[in-house]
Amino acid sequence: MSVKISIIENKLFFFEGLKYALSEYFALKGITVYFLAEENSNATADLVFIAQSESSNVAYCDRDVHKAGVSPLYIAMRKIKTAQVNGKKSCSHELGVLDYHAGIEALFHLLDDKLWRMSVISTAAKPCYFCLSRRLSGREKEVVSYLRLGVNQTQAAKYMQLSVKTVHTYKQSVMRKLNFRKRNDLFNWLLKE
Repeated sequence: MSVKISIIENKLFFFEGLKYALSEYFALKGITVYFLAEENSNATADLVFIAQSESSNVAYCDRDVHKAGVSPLYIAMRKIKTAQVNGKKSCSHELGVLDYHAGIEALFHLLDDKLWRMSVISTAAKPCYFCLSRRLSGREKEVVSYLRLGVNQTQAAKYMQLSVKTVHTYKQSVMRKLNFRKRNDLFNWLLKE
């Protein structure tokens, strides 16, 4: 048995330490590990460790899908605040969250506790309810396209033949679905896309 793993992380020492720990873990289980280069990362990986800066959950179902129609499973890596609640909803393709400050025992416990899901979930490439609820509607996409062009909400409302309040509501909905708390986050994202 083998597993293909991709680690998407900019911190080189953490990357190498995680790679070593995963090699040891899977060697103990008798599983061959193949680490993929970041260029090939999600497209063929079975398991993806991905660094995240924000503390909110991410929709993974819309990310890369294998040619065979199988989506990889994800383990998010981020700083976990002590006040964070574990009962938050998340994508069904997220196995769990690895705290940057956790020890190797926490990594092994996470893998022992969650890895059985690889055989259960990895066969389903359909989006989960969490991810479907975060997809943008047609009107939300239209508002985003106007904002990307530099059109303000009032002008967008005029072009779309809607009230300014409705356009504002669509913009707020987009921000909520994309986990943006500030308008600047939205506008930075619009400039990057």
